[in-house]
Amino acid sequence: MEVVKSPKSYVVVTHAESMDYRRDYVTLPKNYGSSSYFQRPDIRGIQEAVEKNLQDLDSKTGFTRQIANRKVVIKPNLVLVYSGMGTLGNTYPQTTDPRVLDSVILFLKRYTQHIVIAESSGRGMPTHGSFKVAGIDRLARYHGVELMALEEQPTDRYILPKAKVHKEIVVPRIFSEVAAEDAFYISIPKMKTNLYTGVTLGFKNAMGTIPYNLRQRNHNFNLDQKLVDMLYLFKPNLTIIDGIIGGQGNCPAPVEPVDSHVIISGNHAVETDRVAARMMGFDPDEINLIRIAGEMGFGDPQVEVIGDQKVIPFQPADPSLTNDAFHDSFPNVHVLIGHDKRHAPVYTCLEECAQRNVVGEMEQVCRGGCLALTRFGFEMLRYEGARLDFKLTVIIGAGSVINDCGETSGKTDRYYFDRDGKTYTMDDIARIKTKKLAVGSCTQNLKSVVDTQIDGCMPYPNSSHVAIHRLVGHFCRVMTPKNRHLFPLLFATFQTCEKRKSQIRAGNRLDVDLKLDDRIVEPRSLTTLEQQKDFIRWDPEPLTEKEIRDLTAIENRAVLASLIGG
Repeated sequence: MEVVKSPKSYVVVTHAESMDYRRDYVTLPKNYGSSSYFQRPDIRGIQEAVEKNLQDLDSKTGFTRQIANRKVVIKPNLVLVYSGMGTLGNTYPQTTDPRVLDSVILFLKRYTQHIVIAESSGRGMPTHGSFKVAGIDRLARYHGVELMALEEQPTDRYILPKAKVHKEIVVPRIFSEVAAEDAFYISIPKMKTNLYTGVTLGFKNAMGTIPYNLRQRNHNFNLDQKLVDMLYLFKPNLTIIDGIIGGQGNCPAPVEPVDSHVIISGNHAVETDRVAARMMGFDPDEINLIRIAGEMGFGDPQVEVIGDQKVIPFQPADPSLTNDAFHDSFPNVHVLIGHDKRHAPVYTCLEECAQRNVVGEMEQVCRGGCLALTRFGFEMLRYEGARLDFKLTVIIGAGSVINDCGETSGKTDRYYFDRDGKTYTMDDIARIKTKKLAVGSCTQNLKSVVDTQIDGCMPYPNSSHVAIHRLVGHFCRVMTPKNRHLFPLLFATFQTCEKRKSQIRAGNRLDVDLKLDDRIVEPRSLTTLEQQKDFIRWDPEPLTEKEIRDLTAIENRAVLASLIGG
């Protein structure tokens, strides 16, 4: 692929007119499309902000000439639309504001009629269900644009020779068009914080472009690097960040609204995210996702930023299971953490551990995996209004291998640490009387001494949440009629399953094999010339009849797993 000199990078910041925008920021109202809807002050305010923002960006980049009569792929963020889902609050600003999406499409339609809204929600949440809950299905019909649920699409496979983690990648075929520059790609994320990566903005939004099993592969301590590696295959031509109502807190659990009232756009994915992170009150160099992207050459220090970058402080996501905030919310939950990963802290003896905040250091070893996954599970209970005084012991990691340099000097064992600095061996854990939950493939050695052990690196996204409910005897409100979308979403789940099985029977691969460990999958051997390329097409072998039978059976089991957590 010929290397083309990149155009100058611009980021444009536009503040919307000051007013109350906390209306229909998650789902479109029933009167969407009517004259009364479009005459609302908040709708006009958002349209004017988007219009000014994109006009200013176009005056610098000329992107409207690039999209003229061309396919435009829009990727919103609809991982889970929190509206009427059975949580204490009716709506939470977790997903791209449909009013912003509507305004962007209104602008784009002047230049092209070939617009595709493409998304894949989280495992267990059918994307067509998300489209319906948010009203995006009605928006698409109103504008005459195409809706595409990516989990139902056949895929192409590539090798990323320069990648450090994500060396094999599979994407829906529409993103092969993006990689080949046959389609123009616009990422429209929500401006919000995230348990796994700190913030989730433009190029983090690309996680929704890869299939379910591939999302879970290396969704652990390698997550930030994995997401940056994806930039070798494709990156947004434009990023338009929805900051009308931002989201702060522990996404993917519900997040609380921030009246940020801003639209941020740019023709450089990393630099647009950098500006947004700074405006949220964070140092971009302390956001691993952005820092790694810069270190790997994906940044642009010559970027020009247009507009007022005033800071609107967001509450950071807090993945900790051992700090005071978590302990105050869940006073009877006892958390033990110990890791032996190659990047984990190394201690020479237990006496050294007693002098340091060992558990705080250990927690950060795998923030992008089981730590954040487990915190999400607890956060969901909190937002469901469950009683939080239950007793439970949670264990994460394989334990730290440490020499005991005290009275039994020379003895080596695996140790876990609690928030008070106390150490636990496997025998100690076996003697704990409360219910015990071990999370992640690292804890397989504890399977015989705990009540529930969840495999995976990382496990299914909802697995910790479901397991906690089971162990403490609480019903999940999201899976009851208190979720007013429950039955339509269940129906959409089975429809999606049937569509995926239809693709498989037609000989189309949709995903990679599910891996339960943290190994990096190596592709085939590469020539010296291939090693210099950003990406290489790597067509898989045709599906055999046996594979088709096995994969359709897996789809049936996956429906059950997505509903009950594994």
